[in-house]
Amino acid sequence: MYSSEQLGVSIGNVPLRLHIPEAELREKARLRYAQFLEEAQGGLPVFTTCAGATDDHGTGTSGHAGDFVYTWEDSSLRLNDTQAHFEGVRHEYGLDSLIRVLLSMLLARQRGFLLHAATVMNNGRAYVFTGKSGAGKSTIASLSPEGTVLTDEISLLKHVDGGWHAFGTPFWGEFRAEGANVHAPIAGLYFLSQASEDRVEKVSLRESIRAILPNVLFFSRELQVTQDLLCLLNEFASSVPCWRLFFRRKRSLWNVITA
Repeated sequence: MYSSEQLGVSIGNVPLRLHIPEAELREKARLRYAQFLEEAQGGLPVFTTCAGATDDHGTGTSGHAGDFVYTWEDSSLRLNDTQAHFEGVRHEYGLDSLIRVLLSMLLARQRGFLLHAATVMNNGRAYVFTGKSGAGKSTIASLSPEGTVLTDEISLLKHVDGGWHAFGTPFWGEFRAEGANVHAPIAGLYFLSQASEDRVEKVSLRESIRAILPNVLFFSRELQVTQDLLCLLNEFASSVPCWRLFFRRKRSLWNVITA
């Protein structure tokens, strides 16, 4: 039996109903996702338990009857069309990791994806900065005006209202930007490159897709899902201006971004 207590969480307009029987874990989740708590009566039920831990590590497969199964350290996710199950969750970090995997699968059906990127709001528009670990995502966040950082680690990008928007997420990095439950149209995507001067350089469609792909959170091995993702990234890079940002670790970088 699962606890009757649950948390309604909505991230990127994807509603979830988290059933967490352990009171301590439930309270930690309530604090971690405080900005994203909503009444989510129509949200996907997500049942969480500490039982049934697995031994596999980071393997994404599809189980019987179309279930998607993913295991991470000592926890696992099973998703079907009506609900999701998290097993072996012993702390909020494990819960957070499985929610990211779950969202990546749900967003694939909604013209959206998760990207290792920082997102900053400026004059009602979102600027997205991506790159491998150490590229400078947290640095960009620290050089941005207070209260403008939606995330410094994982951005949620989704096609809504006729265009691509970036959403705040509760997934933070070194800067610990807890985000806000808001979204804005994307002004541009920037591939980070630290340099001795600040400048931007336009990136071609093919180069953009090749640079985006390694930074997408993607966990399925299904051929059709992979093909759908590539089509979605092509659509994204065809619609959103993509640039390479050469920058110094100074606030002056915003002069070339918004010029």
